[in-house]
Amino acid sequence: MSLFFQAVMVGVIVWVGFLDKAFLHTFIYRPVCVGTLVGLVMGDLRTGLQVGVSIELMFLAVVFVGLAIPPDETLSAGIAAAFGCLAHSAEIGIATALPIAIVGQMFRQTRNSTIYEFTQRKVEQAAAKADTKGIILWTSIIPSIVEGVLFGVPAFVAVYFGAGYIQSFIDFVPEVIISGLAVGGGFIGSVGVALLLTTIKTKDAWPYFLVGFFFASYLGINMIGIAIVAVVVVAIVYYADKEKLKKAGGE
Repeated sequence: MSLFFQAVMVGVIVWVGFLDKAFLHTFIYRPVCVGTLVGLVMGDLRTGLQVGVSIELMFLAVVFVGLAIPPDETLSAGIAAAFGCLAHSAEIGIATALPIAIVGQMFRQTRNSTIYEFTQRKVEQAAAKADTKGIILWTSIIPSIVEGVLFGVPAFVAVYFGAGYIQSFIDFVPEVIISGLAVGGGFIGSVGVALLLTTIKTKDAWPYFLVGFFFASYLGINMIGIAIVAVVVVAIVYYADKEKLKKAGGE
């Protein structure tokens, strides 16, 4: 698969992620999903998933409050996962995640404070005239194009024109620096988890975190394995609660 086609597909994945964030919220825009899709496109699913999971951990506790726009996880995951796959190094992808997230934050700020201010006025004018086509145009079609230009196109440009720079960076940087980046990426993920834990007040949830800690620390299972264990635990709890409700209803 040519680099040009891969870059186009990464741009499309990021664009779809932003459309999902704006309209559907099926969580395709989350880093773990974006990283996985990018890994498939780039031919390195393992690295894409590793980068996606790590960035997901970074942004677990990040929320959009009022006018405060946090660093963007979707653009970060798309480009960082692609860089990691090109370098065949999850550490490189993770190291680039935060700077890219800051760039995404600036793009989102520009979109919200300027472009969408304009489209909002257009929607109000169309609504005042009962113009159904105008409402659809300014609430769906134009914003979709804006998302593609502000986020899909930069993702394509970064992957297509940045591949050579990434390889040069890999050739130049000593192995000890790459190892340090890997450790730093792990710390960033830990901070994300720690921030999330501070928001959880239900004591019933803590045993599940201890289970995950045991599997990761003592058995050495990686993040993908922990995610599978989490899915199994969720399924067990779900069906157990479902059975309790069924028995309660029967009584």
